[in-house]
Amino acid sequence: MNAYRPLSDTELAAKLSQQDKAALEEIYLRHWAGLYDYARKLIRDQQAAEDLVQDLFASLLANMDRITITSSLQSYLYNAIRNRVIKAYYKDQNRAKYVASLKDFIDTGQCATDELVLEREMRQRIEAAIATFPPKMREVYEMSRTENITRKEIAKATHVSENTVKTQMTRALKILRSKLTALF
Repeated sequence: MNAYRPLSDTELAAKLSQQDKAALEEIYLRHWAGLYDYARKLIRDQQAAEDLVQDLFASLLANMDRITITSSLQSYLYNAIRNRVIKAYYKDQNRAKYVASLKDFIDTGQCATDELVLEREMRQRIEAAIATFPPKMREVYEMSRTENITRKEIAKATHVSENTVKTQMTRALKILRSKLTALF
């Protein structure tokens, strides 16, 4: 017969703080099943519930010298399980967020970086092509595309006809297309 079986939970808790491993074994035998059922009801996962209870008892064994139980032993153990369930829940939530952000990065992050590089290269090529335009054509193109000015306003600002502005824009776009398609 086990000498610790007749002891109360209060007596076992006192022996636990004295680093009595046999007291821990009796606590384990008395409370493991109840703690497991409680954890399983909270998280609805048998394996995770078992792991949490085992982890609790492993922690009790490792920290016997530092444990001070001020409430009832049963209350202490159930609160410890509840706290472990809460920690596991938040850990799973953080893991899920991390996995989702990693998935988003893999799905879009790499492509976005490639697209940014391609966009930068394209912009440099366009700027280089625009730099080769005659001065009047460059002025008309920049007013139209970067300043978003209408043909009529460009004609008025540059003192040329609207038809000339239209012709300059048509030629500028034709030159751009030919230079950019030659590169790709």
